[in-house]
Amino acid sequence: MSIIQVDTLQKRDGSTFPIGKLGQIIQVTKTDSSTLAVSTGSLTTLLTANITPTATSSKILVSYVLHVGQQTNQAFPYSTIRRNGSDIFRADAIGSRQRSTSSYGGFSDNAAIQFSGVHTQQFLDSPNSTSQQAYTVNCGGYEGRTFYINVPNDNSAAHASSTSTLTLMEVLA
Repeated sequence: MSIIQVDTLQKRDGSTFPIGKLGQIIQVTKTDSSTLAVSTGSLTTLLTANITPTATSSKILVSYVLHVGQQTNQAFPYSTIRRNGSDIFRADAIGSRQRSTSSYGGFSDNAAIQFSGVHTQQFLDSPNSTSQQAYTVNCGGYEGRTFYINVPNDNSAAHASSTSTLTLMEVLA
């Protein structure tokens, strides 16, 4: 095995490469299941992780994976990420659609099909603070229709349960 050690990497023009460093890494997981019925325009919190940046120049890379199952009545679940209760990354308003960070709609004209989908997203946030920051993954749906976290509606050997995660990584300046 070889080891290369240098004090500084330099480009041909004499400038140096910016080499970022990670500070803290926080992860929360959800391994159980939840059944939700959320009215249109409302949100419920599914995952919460707290991090205290070490400097005001730190950025926080927020990543999540959320497994969502639906009944045949298609709840059209969507997810958002928030910091300290406020949206930090959400789509613009387009028509009468709900604004989300990640979503999926119905996949089939066959009302007998039940399925699961995955919501996943990353966002580089700049909280500009050294105070504790609470990041949440929130979920909404349509008309109070039922949907599920980490499982499809059908409880059979043909389907599997899943896990959901929220990961925060402090990127040092």
